[in-house]
Amino acid sequence: MTGYLLAALALLPLTAEAQDASATIKAAEYALGMIRGAQRVDAVNTLEYWGTGSVTYHASVSYAVPAMRVEVTRGNQRQIQVVSGAYSWNESVPGAGFIPNSTATPTPDSLKARLLELWTTPFGALKMAERAGTNAKVTREGGVTVITFPLTGELSDITLKATLNSKNQLERVETGRIEISYSDYKDLGEITSDVLFPTHIVQKQGGATVLDLTVTKVDANNPYVVFPVPEVVEKAPPARSR
Repeated sequence: MTGYLLAALALLPLTAEAQDASATIKAAEYALGMIRGAQRVDAVNTLEYWGTGSVTYHASVSYAVPAMRVEVTRGNQRQIQVVSGAYSWNESVPGAGFIPNSTATPTPDSLKARLLELWTTPFGALKMAERAGTNAKVTREGGVTVITFPLTGELSDITLKATLNSKNQLERVETGRIEISYSDYKDLGEITSDVLFPTHIVQKQGGATVLDLTVTKVDANNPYVVFPVPEVVEKAPPARSR
């Protein structure tokens, strides 16, 4: 009996910590309006958002696939970068590879970076934190709440640090060299949904700002977005080992 009792007592701190992390993550999801419906579940499955600033930016996201298409325009130069499941490629136009006179160019070496971009969006980070389960840890640093957790799959070698503001909104995510700040959350949907998204996004790599974006429009009402993988991408050699 004594051995069983000691074992049970040893588990209590871990259980309390896991419960604290779960409650903190849930509070953050509620703060962004992700928890919806009679069943009170995470109902944000797809997303689109647009912004301007250092670039003109349009992102389409599916957290279920997972997949993300990012269109970036700098002056007269337009880049369309896509990741879908285990594949990464660039498009000459959205849907390239299935449209006449279009080009889809495999970019397998970009797979991890693009998946990381998807899972460091505010909704993506909280979804990953929840999936981390008991591996998610909550601490207080400088008076703010910090959630630290490992990512999974292709990103299993990365640990994400997510900082919440006083409203339980995701304020900053950090992954080593990358730091993304989110601020001034609002409901920017054409149809009010009470889903909040940051209107200002600043991304830094190695301390240098690489993106400074003012978000102008958001569709968080599960828009229809698709990311079919072109045959040329499916048949491309995998990423080089590093």
